[in-house]
Amino acid sequence: MKKFYLLAFVALSTILLILFVFYNRYRSYYEEEKIDSYISKNIDILNNNLAFEKQYALSLSHFISLNSNIKQALQLNNQALALKEINSFTKDIKNSTGIDNIEIQVHTKNLEAFARNWDNTNYFGVKLGGFRKGLVKVKNTKKPFVSIELGKRLNIKAISPILDKQDNFIGSIEIIMNFKNVEKRIKKFELRMLPLLDEKFIDIAIDLKSHKKLGRYYVVDTDYNEKLYKKLLEHKDVFTKDKFYYKIDDNIIVLVPMLSVGIQDVGVIILCMDADISKIYNINTKKIDNSNYKFNQNRREVIIK
Repeated sequence: MKKFYLLAFVALSTILLILFVFYNRYRSYYEEEKIDSYISKNIDILNNNLAFEKQYALSLSHFISLNSNIKQALQLNNQALALKEINSFTKDIKNSTGIDNIEIQVHTKNLEAFARNWDNTNYFGVKLGGFRKGLVKVKNTKKPFVSIELGKRLNIKAISPILDKQDNFIGSIEIIMNFKNVEKRIKKFELRMLPLLDEKFIDIAIDLKSHKKLGRYYVVDTDYNEKLYKKLLEHKDVFTKDKFYYKIDDNIIVLVPMLSVGIQDVGVIILCMDADISKIYNINTKKIDNSNYKFNQNRREVIIK
């Protein structure tokens, strides 16, 4: 009888041990899935706001491309007239919306710099087609195009063709915006961001050479989140990019690969969120649908398209 009880005890203990192991595995898997969902939804928020900024810039560029005075300036090679028009546009935008981080550039049909509202140097006639893939695309297709594009800087660039009455390409207009507005909007969701450029592209983005660095990355904007920068400076191991996310203190840090026109992983957007999921929102009730990003479950990465 004692032998029977002993065998029964061993069997029961084995069953309980198996159940305990399976329970812990399931709990761990459930928690991981919950965090994945939480992070993905926050990346949705980032991506939605990036998409909104791109569409806003694209709408502006298309509207300005129809301006008859700018068309006339290109046809008459009158730089002063073009400068007057784009300065008037930036002033009106600032007065009506309060947005002051918009830059406008006009290019010739040969993809040369024609007029810039932010630059007083002797840029007139500088050839841009060799490193500005977006400009080449717009000239070839005669269709508007917007992206995060690498040039002397890295920012959102919306380009629209300027066409004459016969639909001939006579130049293009470009709206340039940094990430300032996106950063302001995502703060409403308790999110912080820090766009970074990979150092291997610094010979193209020469205006960023004087910017601060984090590992092998340059900080893109001059007006950046210093608190987040210092946190990352103390935890440079996050740039190994071997995990989907990193937990630092009370924050979750995600590296979102950033693509430029024709270039994979031109840099990353650091996205910082609260590690306490319940403190922000219930991921089961807050739904944000977006098809502009893809989540690779195996590689555990999210890529902005």
